[in-house]
Amino acid sequence: MANWVPFVFLSLFSIFALCMIVVKNRRISAKIILFWLFISGLAYVFEYIIFVLFNSYTYHPHILSNNYNDSVLGSISSQAFSVPVAITYIVLYRTAISRIAIIIGIFFVIETWFIYTKLYEHHWWESYYTSFFLIISVILAKTWWKFLENRSNHYIQFITLFFALSTVTLSLAWILSSLLKLYIIPMNHFSDPVRDLIAGNAIYIWFTTYFYCLVIFFRPGDWKSILWSVLFLFMIESFMVQEGRLLLESYWMIFILPLFHLTMMSLGSHYYKQYFDTYIELQRKGLSFK
Repeated sequence: MANWVPFVFLSLFSIFALCMIVVKNRRISAKIILFWLFISGLAYVFEYIIFVLFNSYTYHPHILSNNYNDSVLGSISSQAFSVPVAITYIVLYRTAISRIAIIIGIFFVIETWFIYTKLYEHHWWESYYTSFFLIISVILAKTWWKFLENRSNHYIQFITLFFALSTVTLSLAWILSSLLKLYIIPMNHFSDPVRDLIAGNAIYIWFTTYFYCLVIFFRPGDWKSILWSVLFLFMIESFMVQEGRLLLESYWMIFILPLFHLTMMSLGSHYYKQYFDTYIELQRKGLSFK
């Protein structure tokens, strides 16, 4: 069996499970998708620390030619789909402790099998670490779901927006930077050039995502604010190019990131106005700076 088969199967199964959850709970479908993206965003932070910075393990799906990008793709399969979807299911259906133990046990068995079949390789990580952090993740996710039910808590909504949006921005930025090489923001720390550019790109994309969220949260749909924000980020990026902190495939690629910023803020503002409870609340209280 080819290495990619289990990764693709688990990803497709997770997507199918998420679709079924959304279909069966259409009334709160937007909240479910938001929560799944939020959990994925937290998983990305966790993975950045242990996987990118501290080289905890390596995935071997054998889909991409570059070994590090191939490993990152395997990581996305786990941290964007399998684990967050499972946690979303557990929280939404208020799964009993016995069933939670079974789900975590299944992840332990899958991880053990992946190691045995050389689909996955530990460096200093251990399988019981995974089980421990899954337990912690379930506890935190259940707590956060309760927080989201408090619709007037603007801090919770802002943090949720940030991590949910960062799942989208980091995934797309990885494609633009690491796979297509349209731009590179090196960290100048790791010997592996792909690992180094992923590490540097992620930090900058987290910064821009925070900036997006400020605009989306306080001035949703305000095109003047969005355009001024894009211009501000463009000025930063022009300076980065001059200082050698942002490397471009060609001169015209300087417009790739501004288009990216514009798209993310536009889509984020639309989703926020349509589905976030705090949008109406902020308008009513006059807390929006629009």
